[in-house]
Amino acid sequence: MTTPPLDPLSLLREKIDEFVRDRDWAKFHSPKNLTMALTVEAAELMEVFQWMDGRDGMETLSEKQRQAVEHEVADVFIYLLRFCSVTGIDPLAAAEKKLRHNAEKYPVELVRGKSEKYTEY
Repeated sequence: MTTPPLDPLSLLREKIDEFVRDRDWAKFHSPKNLTMALTVEAAELMEVFQWMDGRDGMETLSEKQRQAVEHEVADVFIYLLRFCSVTGIDPLAAAEKKLRHNAEKYPVELVRGKSEKYTEY
């Protein structure tokens, strides 16, 4: 019996885990440390946009800024996938479950075009 091929996300998680194993870094990858690293990388992503007008988008960025955004997105994604590996969370299943939960919490007929928190409805 053959094992089915891994999907692209699982393959990436395997590459990340192998990268960590090769460097003997797993001992540093507690959920606390990974969430801290993830937060730092998310803040670095925000830093690119920090002093821009709120309406500005990617089209206003220089090539250097675009590259910085891409690198920070990758860092956030890598740390999130590593966190999921360490904690045993399936990120796709978690996202699907949360999307269903949010659909119940924010019914279209009540929230369409509005930005208030669900407690306001």
